[in-house]
Amino acid sequence: MSFRLYKEGQGKWARGALAVILFGVGLFATISIADWLEGNGYGDADLFTIPFLEFGVQVRSLLSVGVLLPFVLAGIWYYNKPTLSDFLIDTEAELEKKVTWPTREETARNSLVVFATAVIILGWITVADGLLRKLQSVIYG
Repeated sequence: MSFRLYKEGQGKWARGALAVILFGVGLFATISIADWLEGNGYGDADLFTIPFLEFGVQVRSLLSVGVLLPFVLAGIWYYNKPTLSDFLIDTEAELEKKVTWPTREETARNSLVVFATAVIILGWITVADGLLRKLQSVIYG
């Protein structure tokens, strides 16, 4: 049985991003479960010791690896799944060739409009909050 990638060399960024996201979520879950187990005192005892290294393997460590392993395997499986890979390859090709990205000046101008709008909304909310507090103090004394 040989291990070959589906459409190797195509959609590297999109497929790689999916693999990195799955690995990141798995790593977060692994660290979270290890911290929870450590905080609650579960799995502290050594299950066995690796010879020559004198390294004790704890139940907590095995459970943590057991949480990470499905995420890694899912990343490898999704990386080679034809339907998902074709979708990610097409998405990356569309982003590279078909999307018209704004210029630096357009981006700066649009960012200023968003910032000004946020400041105006902030002012309106502050004034409305002050008026409602005043009204509340008049009503409730």
